[in-house]
Amino acid sequence: MSNRSIPLVDLSSFVNGDEAQKQAFVEALGKAFHEVGFVGVINHQVPKDLIDGFYASSKAFFSLPVDVKRKYEIEGLAGQRGIPLTAKNTQNNLRWPTSRSFIRLVNMSAMTTL
Repeated sequence: MSNRSIPLVDLSSFVNGDEAQKQAFVEALGKAFHEVGFVGVINHQVPKDLIDGFYASSKAFFSLPVDVKRKYEIEGLAGQRGIPLTAKNTQNNLRWPTSRSFIRLVNMSAMTTL
């Protein structure tokens, strides 16, 4: 079994760094997405209250009944946008579909059911 971890990049090295630091950030970001598929970003300057609000809204959304969440599913995109409510995704040449949860940032005020 391999020991995997989430790669971290420091956005301040890109925002405040010299050209070499900016290039190193870009390379680390690209490597993380290419090799792992996602990345953690530190020193991003996103206010904690905004992050907390996002998590609260996400929890509220995913706690809704399926019939309400189904309104946000976008058919025909294999679960790549919106919320996949059934196992429709196939990836990595697997013989069986995988069920993945996606969330994208949307105008939360448009979600009047929350």
